[in-house]
Amino acid sequence: MTQQKRCPDDIPVPEDLERHYVEQPLGELFANMDEGLFNLRFLKLKKNDTEKVRETAKLLGALKEEIIAKDLIKARGVYRFFPVNSSGDEIFFYDKEGGKLAAFPFPRQKGGEMLCLADFAAPAACGRDYAALFAVTCGEGVMDFSRREREAGNYVRSYLVEALALTLAEAFADVLHYSIRKKWGIAEADPAKPLLRGKYRGKRYSFGYPVCPDLANQKFLFDLLKPEPDAGLRLTDGYMMDPEASVSAIVFHNPKAVYFDING
Repeated sequence: MTQQKRCPDDIPVPEDLERHYVEQPLGELFANMDEGLFNLRFLKLKKNDTEKVRETAKLLGALKEEIIAKDLIKARGVYRFFPVNSSGDEIFFYDKEGGKLAAFPFPRQKGGEMLCLADFAAPAACGRDYAALFAVTCGEGVMDFSRREREAGNYVRSYLVEALALTLAEAFADVLHYSIRKKWGIAEADPAKPLLRGKYRGKRYSFGYPVCPDLANQKFLFDLLKPEPDAGLRLTDGYMMDPEASVSAIVFHNPKAVYFDING
């Protein structure tokens, strides 16, 4: 039995087990977006290219103001806490009455510490544990707006809007994760702005990444959260989220939760 399979010292109980719908103000998301990552990932700007940096910053500033003023990007999401327990390499999700809702299987490391995401949820022998699921999007209407900009010859604006939507969705995930930690009673008292990714108790993991590679688990997540009617999120036949600028995750409170390489 791995160290993570031992009963945790404490199991925080969330405020409720209800489904929550969230509309997030864009100003808060812009304040929490990772501008360094945005510049590196999408703009590929070099620090010594001062003229290009200045021009892009001016264009971005104007575009941010327009997005907020005209509500061009809508930030919507849902989240919910669930009772859970682990069994081997699976995590079972339950309803309020203890009925089983879904089982999420996860791969285990072949070497190293032999870690598996199921290690971060307590087994039934420890009593009921809890995990959260969320799905957020900043993609509604973005592709239509981007298409119109391209048709008008505004190729840079078209690209920047799409890139901003993707980055704001990540910021939304950070902001909502902080709210989830608050409702769990484990949030840091004075969080840094922008929120420091990963520097807090517990972790979140998204399906499709190496530690939880099976995208088919997105269907379980969507079945449990039902983000289609109000958040406007859908799954494609290949279990990809539509709109593209969206993030979903499973969230653990366990202080021993870490990000790890599934290959050892």
